Amino acid sequence: MKRFLQASLLFIFMAAGSVHASAKGDSNPQKGERYNDYDYMYYQKSEIYIQYGAPSIIEVTGKLNNNTYKDQTHNLTFKGTDYKYTGIGAAGYKFYLNPYFSLGAYFGISEADMSVMEEKSETIVYKNHVRSYTGMIGASWTYFRQGIWEVSSGVWLGVCYKDEERSNITSDFIPHENDKAAVAYNLTACRVRVGGTFGGFAEVGFGYKGIVNAGLSVKF
Repeated sequence: MKRFLQASLLFIFMAAGSVHASAKGDSNPQKGERYNDYDYMYYQKSEIYIQYGAPSIIEVTGKLNNNTYKDQTHNLTFKGTDYKYTGIGAAGYKFYLNPYFSLGAYFGISEADMSVMEEKSETIVYKNHVRSYTGMIGASWTYFRQGIWEVSSGVWLGVCYKDEERSNITSDFIPHENDKAAVAYNLTACRVRVGGTFGGFAEVGFGYKGIVNAGLSVKF
């Protein structure tokens, strides 16, 4: 989390520099704003998108946050196995303050399952299902644009709520369901978009979005 905050501060500093540099560009009232001598693309201020991604790094490394459980009273240990992830479906919106810098909102839903076995007997004692709802706001910086190609990075911060359900229970010695909320974050290392008003994109990152995402977007 500390490294994420450091990276976020660096990103905001770089983005602020871009906004300051952009503000010095020329302006033509009849054609719109032009931000740098090399950039003649008059930008669209809004973008909506849908995307689907591989499991987040949080899901993969946390293993549903219930990979082992020790019952001290009965000296039993329960261990997670057979992990399954649906991936993350999401939608979002961006508002461009200039051609290079945007603010946005993101909402994603994912589901994950695992079976839990009693370690000594190696028998499955219950199945665990977690549905996660993630909402974040963020900022993105476009650092390369040429023709229909656009490359950007971003930082996001918000909340993730995990709704836990258990089924096929065969033992009385298991933990209770544990619904909980957590601080959600994401560092989008690279997002590549191809297209004009309508386009497709792919991105890689670290955090509560998918490790790798792909989707479609519309600018207007």
